[in-house]
Amino acid sequence: MSTHFRIPVVDRFPSQVTSLAHIANANKTVKEKLIPRQLEMFKRIVFERFEDVDMVFNNQIIHHMLLREVKRTRADSISFSVGGNIVTFSNDDFLSMTGLWRSPMRVDRYEQSSYELAIKYFVNRVTKDTLHLRLLEEKYKELEFENDGDAVKITLV
Repeated sequence: MSTHFRIPVVDRFPSQVTSLAHIANANKTVKEKLIPRQLEMFKRIVFERFEDVDMVFNNQIIHHMLLREVKRTRADSISFSVGGNIVTFSNDDFLSMTGLWRSPMRVDRYEQSSYELAIKYFVNRVTKDTLHLRLLEEKYKELEFENDGDAVKITLV
């Protein structure tokens, strides 16, 4: 049985991913920006475990793994071809390995308000389809949030 990659080998092209996410730097910026009440709110979200992580996220490894992703029929899992073997991780496996957990609440996305914060805080620099991460990184420290909820939501991004 042949392996059917999600991105066929013939559709791949040589590239180099050069972006590194310095989680420690981001954590330092967040701790400097948020007031104690906002920081407590931020700590209650699912990514709280990453708050004190001091590492560099390696995009090259993730890129390579995603090129090895194979087509599977289960919607609640992701599979990779590693060393000729198919390795499958379910949502629960991923949560267990990362130390994350399922949210007890359902999170709904309302299309009409999906750009509300971008427009509110980046009014002249955002279009409906684009908000560049570089812009967010540059302006984050200067933002004056209207409320704690906005502060936590934009910090999460």
